[in-house]
Amino acid sequence: MCFFKKYTLTHPEESKNSVPVTDINAVLNTWLSNYSVPGEYWGFWKNRIDITLDESIDVACSWESDGIRHIKVNPYWLNPGVIAHEQAHNSYALLTEAEKTEFSTVYTPLKTSDPLIKYLFKVQPYGLTNDIEGHAEIYRYLGESMPAALIDYYPKLF
Repeated sequence: MCFFKKYTLTHPEESKNSVPVTDINAVLNTWLSNYSVPGEYWGFWKNRIDITLDESIDVACSWESDGIRHIKVNPYWLNPGVIAHEQAHNSYALLTEAEKTEFSTVYTPLKTSDPLIKYLFKVQPYGLTNDIEGHAEIYRYLGESMPAALIDYYPKLF
Protein backbone atom coordinates (compact mmCIF):
# COMPACT_ATOMS: atom_id res chain seq x y z
CA MET A 1 0.00 0.00 0.00
CA CYS A 2 1.34 3.44 -0.92
CA PHE A 3 0.84 6.53 1.14
CA PHE A 4 1.31 9.94 -0.45
CA LYS A 5 1.88 13.07 1.58
CA LYS A 6 -0.63 15.78 0.72
CA TYR A 7 1.04 19.05 -0.19
CA THR A 8 -0.63 22.42 -0.16
CA LEU A 9 0.52 25.80 -1.36
CA THR A 10 1.17 28.23 1.49
CA HIS A 11 -0.42 30.99 -0.58
CA PRO A 12 -3.03 29.55 -2.97
CA GLU A 13 -3.87 31.49 -6.13
CA GLU A 14 -6.56 34.11 -5.75
CA SER A 15 -9.37 34.39 -8.27
CA LYS A 16 -9.73 37.26 -10.67
CA ASN A 17 -11.61 40.14 -9.04
CA SER A 18 -15.23 40.51 -10.13
CA VAL A 19 -14.81 44.30 -10.03
CA PRO A 20 -11.64 46.37 -10.41
CA VAL A 21 -9.62 46.82 -7.20
CA THR A 22 -8.02 50.26 -7.01
CA ASP A 23 -6.68 50.52 -3.46
CA ILE A 24 -3.05 49.65 -4.15
CA ASN A 25 -1.97 50.57 -0.61
CA ALA A 26 -4.49 48.18 0.98
CA VAL A 27 -3.35 45.32 -1.25
CA LEU A 28 0.31 46.13 -0.52
CA ASN A 29 -0.41 46.07 3.21
CA THR A 30 -2.16 42.71 2.90
CA TRP A 31 0.77 41.30 0.90
CA LEU A 32 3.34 42.61 3.38
CA SER A 33 1.42 41.10 6.28
CA ASN A 34 0.36 37.79 4.70
CA TYR A 35 3.87 37.08 3.41
CA SER A 36 5.52 38.12 6.70
CA VAL A 37 7.79 40.68 5.06
CA PRO A 38 9.92 42.14 7.89
CA GLY A 39 8.70 45.58 8.94
CA GLU A 40 12.10 47.13 8.28
CA TYR A 41 11.53 46.60 4.52
CA TRP A 42 7.94 47.80 4.26
CA GLY A 43 8.99 51.35 3.37
CA PHE A 44 11.18 50.06 0.56
CA TRP A 45 8.37 48.07 -1.05
CA LYS A 46 5.78 50.82 -0.57
CA ASN A 47 7.90 53.83 -1.55
CA ARG A 48 10.63 52.65 -3.93
CA ILE A 49 8.49 50.67 -6.38
CA ASP A 50 6.17 52.61 -8.70
CA ILE A 51 2.88 50.70 -8.98
CA THR A 52 0.18 51.67 -11.46
CA LEU A 53 -3.07 50.13 -12.65
CA ASP A 54 -3.81 49.41 -16.30
CA GLU A 55 -6.80 47.43 -17.58
CA SER A 56 -5.15 46.96 -20.97
CA ILE A 57 -2.57 44.41 -19.74
CA ASP A 58 -3.36 40.74 -19.11
CA VAL A 59 -2.33 40.46 -15.45
CA ALA A 60 0.84 42.32 -14.40
CA CYS A 61 4.41 43.12 -15.33
CA SER A 62 7.48 44.65 -13.73
CA TRP A 63 10.50 46.39 -15.20
CA GLU A 64 13.20 48.96 -14.52
CA SER A 65 13.40 52.34 -16.21
CA ASP A 66 15.83 55.14 -15.35
CA GLY A 67 16.89 53.33 -12.18
CA ILE A 68 13.32 52.97 -10.89
CA ARG A 69 11.48 49.65 -10.59
CA HIS A 70 7.88 49.65 -11.84
CA ILE A 71 4.88 47.35 -11.59
CA LYS A 72 1.81 47.64 -13.77
CA VAL A 73 -1.23 45.59 -12.70
CA ASN A 74 -4.62 45.00 -14.24
CA PRO A 75 -7.05 46.09 -11.46
CA TYR A 76 -9.08 42.93 -12.00
CA TRP A 77 -5.95 41.01 -10.92
CA LEU A 78 -4.74 43.32 -8.14
CA ASN A 79 -4.30 40.94 -5.21
CA PRO A 80 -1.55 39.94 -2.76
CA GLY A 81 -0.41 36.95 -4.84
CA VAL A 82 0.12 38.97 -8.01
CA ILE A 83 1.93 41.64 -5.98
CA ALA A 84 4.07 38.90 -4.38
CA HIS A 85 5.04 37.57 -7.82
CA GLU A 86 5.96 41.00 -9.17
CA GLN A 87 7.80 42.03 -5.99
CA ALA A 88 9.81 38.80 -6.25
CA HIS A 89 10.93 40.05 -9.68
CA ASN A 90 11.94 43.31 -8.02
CA SER A 91 13.77 41.38 -5.32
CA TYR A 92 15.56 39.33 -7.99
CA ALA A 93 16.70 42.59 -9.59
CA LEU A 94 18.54 43.40 -6.33
CA LEU A 95 20.77 40.33 -6.74
CA THR A 96 24.20 40.67 -8.30
CA GLU A 97 24.92 38.69 -11.45
CA ALA A 98 26.98 36.27 -9.32
CA GLU A 99 24.05 35.82 -6.91
CA LYS A 100 21.69 35.16 -9.84
CA THR A 101 24.06 32.44 -11.04
CA GLU A 102 24.26 31.00 -7.51
CA PHE A 103 20.46 31.01 -7.30
CA SER A 104 20.22 28.99 -10.51
CA THR A 105 22.84 26.54 -9.23
CA VAL A 106 20.94 25.98 -5.98
CA TYR A 107 17.47 26.10 -7.55
CA THR A 108 17.97 23.80 -10.53
CA PRO A 109 18.27 20.52 -8.59
CA LEU A 110 15.40 21.52 -6.29
CA LYS A 111 12.98 21.55 -9.25
CA THR A 112 13.22 17.76 -9.36
CA SER A 113 14.23 16.89 -5.78
CA ASP A 114 12.18 19.10 -3.45
CA PRO A 115 8.69 17.62 -3.00
CA LEU A 116 6.96 20.97 -2.41
CA ILE A 117 8.59 22.62 -5.43
CA LYS A 118 7.75 19.58 -7.56
CA TYR A 119 4.14 19.84 -6.36
CA LEU A 120 4.06 23.60 -7.07
CA PHE A 121 5.24 23.14 -10.64
CA LYS A 122 2.83 20.26 -11.17
CA VAL A 123 -0.14 22.50 -10.31
CA GLN A 124 1.38 25.79 -11.54
CA PRO A 125 3.88 24.94 -14.33
CA TYR A 126 4.47 28.59 -15.33
CA GLY A 127 7.48 28.67 -12.99
CA LEU A 128 9.26 26.23 -15.27
CA THR A 129 9.36 28.87 -18.04
CA ASN A 130 12.78 30.08 -16.84
CA ASP A 131 14.66 30.61 -13.58
CA ILE A 132 13.40 34.19 -13.16
CA GLU A 133 9.76 33.07 -13.34
CA GLY A 134 10.57 30.09 -11.12
CA HIS A 135 12.03 32.49 -8.56
CA ALA A 136 8.85 34.58 -8.60
CA GLU A 137 6.44 31.62 -8.51
CA ILE A 138 8.24 30.00 -5.59
CA TYR A 139 7.87 33.19 -3.59
CA ARG A 140 4.27 33.77 -4.69
CA TYR A 141 2.97 30.32 -3.80
CA LEU A 142 5.38 29.04 -1.14
CA GLY A 143 6.53 32.24 0.57
CA GLU A 144 8.13 31.43 3.90
CA SER A 145 7.62 27.69 3.27
CA MET A 146 10.20 27.65 0.46
CA PRO A 147 13.35 25.59 1.01
CA ALA A 148 15.73 27.38 3.38
CA ALA A 149 18.53 27.13 0.80
CA LEU A 150 16.67 29.67 -1.39
CA ILE A 151 15.75 32.35 1.15
CA ASP A 152 18.98 34.33 0.76
CA TYR A 153 18.09 34.90 -2.91
CA TYR A 154 15.04 36.99 -1.97
CA PRO A 155 16.54 40.24 -0.64
CA LYS A 156 14.23 42.47 1.39
CA LEU A 157 11.47 39.81 1.45
CA PHE A 158 12.76 37.80 4.46
